[in-house]
Amino acid sequence: MSHDLSSVGAGFSHEAFGSQAVFRSALQALSHPGRCIPVEHDAELPRHGNAAAAVFLLAMLDADCGLWLSPSLQGSDAAMWLRFHTGCQLVEQAAQAQFVWVGAGDPLPALQSLRQGGDQCPDQSATCVVDVGSLSSGADADADAQHWTLSGPGIREQALLRVTGLPADFAAQWAHNHAGFPRGVDLFLATHDQLVGLPRTTRIHTHTALEA
Repeated sequence: MSHDLSSVGAGFSHEAFGSQAVFRSALQALSHPGRCIPVEHDAELPRHGNAAAAVFLLAMLDADCGLWLSPSLQGSDAAMWLRFHTGCQLVEQAAQAQFVWVGAGDPLPALQSLRQGGDQCPDQSATCVVDVGSLSSGADADADAQHWTLSGPGIREQALLRVTGLPADFAAQWAHNHAGFPRGVDLFLATHDQLVGLPRTTRIHTHTALEA
């Protein structure tokens, strides 16, 4: 299938510096689960997909990586943009991919169906990036938000997080993912300008807005 590469937006103005800056933001997000980390960049973004997810993958992918895209992203300018700038391989099955990107409103593949790694090689598991509507650590979140209390390594006592745009069974899926440690998926939630990291070591407790 041919593409008009003249329409592909630019990547980082300086590939090394741009990738390092986004990588530091991602590392900070994983080191402090539940914290909303701003993502700054100068890349010319595709029209599809949340910006923080796009530049995270721009920084992380290379020619040895398999990437699975959810339906709204497959065949989009985001797919062509990542393929052009990183050389990554687009795969047909989410279970084959090292990286999984789920666009806003698309079904989330069952986390247990993704690459889990092994007890001896847990680093061979998948990293999943999910576009969400909003992320907030405050009490003024959207009324439709899921209300979470997070605990685990990297969190002092507990962290509060409000998220919109995830399926209702996400917390139950995450409980199974957490229980499989050291195997399991690491996950990032992405808006247009923020990332939240959820390493597999993080525990999620859900509660209602009235309990928050």
